[in-house]
Amino acid sequence: FGKPPLRRCRGMLQADKQVLLAGVKRNALELRQKELDFNVERFTNLATQASVIAGFSFESLVELEVPEDTHWLLSSTYFVFGSAAMAMSLYCLVVSSFACVFGHRLALQGPHGSLEKAVTIMVSHRLHIFAVAGASLLCLVLAAVLMAWIKMGPAAGVVSAIFLAFGGAVSYRMHLLLGLFQIPESQVVTGAVQVNSPNNESGAAIDLSRLNPRPRGDRFLLF
Repeated sequence: FGKPPLRRCRGMLQADKQVLLAGVKRNALELRQKELDFNVERFTNLATQASVIAGFSFESLVELEVPEDTHWLLSSTYFVFGSAAMAMSLYCLVVSSFACVFGHRLALQGPHGSLEKAVTIMVSHRLHIFAVAGASLLCLVLAAVLMAWIKMGPAAGVVSAIFLAFGGAVSYRMHLLLGLFQIPESQVVTGAVQVNSPNNESGAAIDLSRLNPRPRGDRFLLF
């Protein structure tokens, strides 16, 4: 039958290379997708907790009947902390939900490289949103302490001590767990899979999730 034409062999080789690169890119995108799902789940859990704090804060502001003989400074401080807890928890709820919805939209419907961009954006805003959530919980605890002095009479001291002990225990345990679960920045594993190209004079690494198969592509060397 004879040998196949040289052009046909070259076309088959090029097709095999494109299939290989497409498979590599798909696997890299799957890793990025896992990282995106991880961050979306964290934001979703935070939004759920924020909605609970917002509900407690709203109920405390609406349902509490302040006695007429209560000092104005005590009642005013209570409403300030209650309002702050509600506002910050609603802020976390809205921002977290917005980040989940539009982060998924960017990753799914955005142009080339949008999945990596969505993950980067969510990671960069994570610490800010978690800090606001912690501040809203602190304001809720302080509002509960002030409510005890407004409504509970002689038992206010004991109730205040319970709430303050709760706040201190939560802060201490969170700080302890944060230290135990802390990962050094240089050892954090992400979904990025990068390669070095010998033909790249700048020496910059290339993310495989952003890889585009080309007719005469560069050779890549894993590092």
